[in-house]
Amino acid sequence: MRKVSKVSRIAVLGATALAAAVVGAWGFSPTFSTRAASIEAGYEADPNRNLVGSYEVTGTDASGLSYTRTQIVGVSLSPSGALEFDWDNGKQVGIGHVVNNVLVVATSSKGRSVVLIMTISPDGSLAGRWSRRTDRGYQGTESWTRIRT
Repeated sequence: MRKVSKVSRIAVLGATALAAAVVGAWGFSPTFSTRAASIEAGYEADPNRNLVGSYEVTGTDASGLSYTRTQIVGVSLSPSGALEFDWDNGKQVGIGHVVNNVLVVATSSKGRSVVLIMTISPDGSLAGRWSRRTDRGYQGTESWTRIRT
């Protein structure tokens, strides 16, 4: 077994600490500047804020059968800036984010992870597919139409 000197250990610890500081600063800096730019740009530049509201949901389950009733999903903005989703009066909740004109939502259903990927149309409606873990590759569909109040 090779003996490691005290100087080598100190050098490794120093390099590790430096790497952690650089990575920490790298992760913080873009987050801070993106958030600041979003606040400065205002309401229209924040795609997450633009989706806040209530939507009628229609779609199909993973087996291809249509939903038996129209559902409502409420979309709100969390303090972190992420979107929060509430289906069926809180029986199902999720979190999501907008990238360009695509909404990505993570939630769970029947104890299984679900990922929903939807395209945002210019009129504010959304349509896309969702996949649930262990559904053997099948995908459901959903369409959301904003409820005007």
